[in-house]
Amino acid sequence: MNFIHGSNKKLPAGNTKNVYAPVSGNVMPITQSADPAHQQEIVGKGVCFMPVDNKIVAPFNGVVDMIFETKHAVAVKSDDGIELLIHCGIDTVKLGGKGFLTYVKDGDKVKKNQLILEYDRNTIENAGYSVETQVVVTNVSDYKSITQVADGSVAAGDLILTIR
Repeated sequence: MNFIHGSNKKLPAGNTKNVYAPVSGNVMPITQSADPAHQQEIVGKGVCFMPVDNKIVAPFNGVVDMIFETKHAVAVKSDDGIELLIHCGIDTVKLGGKGFLTYVKDGDKVKKNQLILEYDRNTIENAGYSVETQVVVTNVSDYKSITQVADGSVAAGDLILTIR
């Protein structure tokens, strides 16, 4: 277990919120991201993935706050208040949406493991970009701790973060 942020104090189980892997792959601390902004936790705290497939699923039950116009990122908010950014690739905004396909729109309710977007790995890599995917809690100040509970190979739907 890798402690990312905040206090180590034990809180009742009912106060714990969970984030599940939106993609299958190798999960690492966000500080190991190849993207400097994410590595320095400027956007928020979380993890990054080197994905093994091309599907991004909902990491919890909630609502789609925003699909970026370029489809490379999605902001989702859990039913219990976690604000999460899922950012697919590094510099993939420069593709202008090429290679990305969304299955949801702003305001849509989503259920954990529901397919929200897919990307074409070949399109991204042939353009010279990485498919590294960052999963970041953006409302960090609302919580005492954000803890990474998975490391290495995970499947979409596996628990990756606990939040208190």
